[in-house]
Amino acid sequence: MTYERVSVALLVPANVMYSMAFVTHSWFELPGASYGLWLAEFCDYLRCQLIPAFFTEEPVWYHILQILSLLGLIGMTVPLILLTSKTVDFGIPEKLKMKRHQAASTICIASGFVISLSLLMFYGKLDESHTKATPQIRWSSVFAGVACLLQLGAGLVLTQI
Repeated sequence: MTYERVSVALLVPANVMYSMAFVTHSWFELPGASYGLWLAEFCDYLRCQLIPAFFTEEPVWYHILQILSLLGLIGMTVPLILLTSKTVDFGIPEKLKMKRHQAASTICIASGFVISLSLLMFYGKLDESHTKATPQIRWSSVFAGVACLLQLGAGLVLTQI
C-alpha cells in the first residue's frame, strides 16, 4: 500500500467525522446550554430553543471560530481532491505535478493545526465566559479532535513521499 493510499484512507474518515461535527450543535455543553459552531441550544424548564450561535454572548469570537472551522473544512477537502482526482492535473505544469503531494501534505498539516486551534479557542472561551461550571466535551468535539489527528497523520504520511 502506497503512502498516497494510506493518506487517502486517513482523509476519508477525517472528512466524514469533521463534516458530521461541523453541522451539529453539540460540541460543548454547559448547564442549560449546548454550543456548536453554527447553533446553540438553550434549555429552560419548559422548552429548548436553537438559536444562531453568533447571537449568543460574544459574537466576535464566534465569527473567528466559524472562519477557522471553515478553513479547516476546506483544508480537509482540498488534499483529498488533490490525491484522488487526476483531472486536477490537467492544467498544472509538469514541475508542479511533482509537488502535488507536498502541497497536499502542507495543507493537511496546516488545517490540522487550524482545527486544533479552533477546538482550543472554543473550549477556552466557553470556560472563560462561564466561571460557575466547566464546559463538558460532547461527541461532536471528540469527532473534530479525532478528525484533526487523522488529518495530521495523513499530512505526516504524505511527507514520506
